[in-house]
Amino acid sequence: MKKILTSISIVMVALMILTVTASAFTSSVLDSPNYILENGFKYVEKTTTENGKTQKIFYGEYNPTAEDAEYEWVLHTVKNENGTVLTNVLDIAKDYEKTTGRKVMLAVNGDYFAGGEPVDSYVNDGVVVKIGNMANKNSFGFSNTGIATVGRMTEVDVSVITYDEEGNRTFTKVDLFNKQPQQGQIAIYNQPGSYTVTNAGAMILRTDVPNLTQYPLDCTEATMTSKGVQESKTFTLKSGQVAVVYTESHSDLFANVKYGSKVDVVNVPAGDFAGCDWVIGGYDAIVDNYVVKTNCHDDNAGNAAAPRTFVGMKEDGTIFVCVVDGRGAGGSVGLTVEQEAQLAGVLGAQYALELDGGGSSTMIVRIDDQLTLRNVPSDGSMRRVANVVLLVEKPKAEEDPGVDNPGTEPGGDNPGVDNPSVNEPQSTNPIIAFFQAIIDAIIKFFTELFS
Repeated sequence: MKKILTSISIVMVALMILTVTASAFTSSVLDSPNYILENGFKYVEKTTTENGKTQKIFYGEYNPTAEDAEYEWVLHTVKNENGTVLTNVLDIAKDYEKTTGRKVMLAVNGDYFAGGEPVDSYVNDGVVVKIGNMANKNSFGFSNTGIATVGRMTEVDVSVITYDEEGNRTFTKVDLFNKQPQQGQIAIYNQPGSYTVTNAGAMILRTDVPNLTQYPLDCTEATMTSKGVQESKTFTLKSGQVAVVYTESHSDLFANVKYGSKVDVVNVPAGDFAGCDWVIGGYDAIVDNYVVKTNCHDDNAGNAAAPRTFVGMKEDGTIFVCVVDGRGAGGSVGLTVEQEAQLAGVLGAQYALELDGGGSSTMIVRIDDQLTLRNVPSDGSMRRVANVVLLVEKPKAEEDPGVDNPGTEPGGDNPGVDNPSVNEPQSTNPIIAFFQAIIDAIIKFFTELFS
């Protein structure tokens, strides 16, 4: 009898636990929506009652890995020479369109921010802009090829970016610093002085960034002497210069970079985030490889009903964004972070991250070819934020894929625009060409001498 009672007690306790932790949402939560838009991507709005409370959900998804995909997911920030410019989601989306000429389909707010800058890690188009250092925060990394992860981005590699005449980028991993590279390796030298290397070539880069160990470095190629791998190569670095020292396997790539061309030295995601072209910060990793988090943070009102924004990826590569209004805005109560995690789980997330919420939660959708605010921000108007998640048109075939993103390189030159000093049409008259070459050589010599 005691054994039976014990068994009954265990069952009752288990049922109580299930009752407490059971999701307030089911997989049919978005069925029979109040509004639906399918314009290549899917967007739905649903007013629902869960546990007697009204919730207004705004949800958009798109699979960029699908064959003939028209759209892709990106991140964007408005930058100037002083750093991030806090701007509302609608205006950041419009800035992206103005900068790139590509339409935005969906837009939601991104990371928490402090001092005008995003709080955690930020990677823009493969380039690490910031490495977060807050142990209680997390990031969502993804690519449009089906890669995704959540957690702390703590590892990075250094790469050299070279550009072809169309602005296409090639990332080459750096293996060593201030050391002779072996076959197949490349090294960065960033200390002023004279160096001699063997069976190697050296490409000298000039930059205005004072800290040559701070990446990204926006550089220009400054090598005026003969390039290519040599049995013995001596070079001198001045202040504001770095050298890329390479071996035979990279000879064609680096030896063919023209004088004055754009070359960058950057950090790229590594470790669990390797291959992620985009990384955005948030708070809790609310779904990690299908595991829905139930012990979410309770600081920063994590255990209070509030407006919420989250981003995630499904197993098939579909990326989605979701906003839930709260604090009575639009009649919606809002969610705790744990409820937010449960909602992400029933929506099919393999990975999902809690983004900034509260008054920052904003959903923008292109409807009738106009970017439109769809939810009711709890501040009464759209809050200015640091960065956004966007679904955008993919570049057209005739567009230059190297167009600069101001969120990556504030104030930088457009890597997709040809450098007129490098790519000027050459005269077909051999005499004129001969004298022009002499003049160009003299100009280059004195430019290098006094740089």
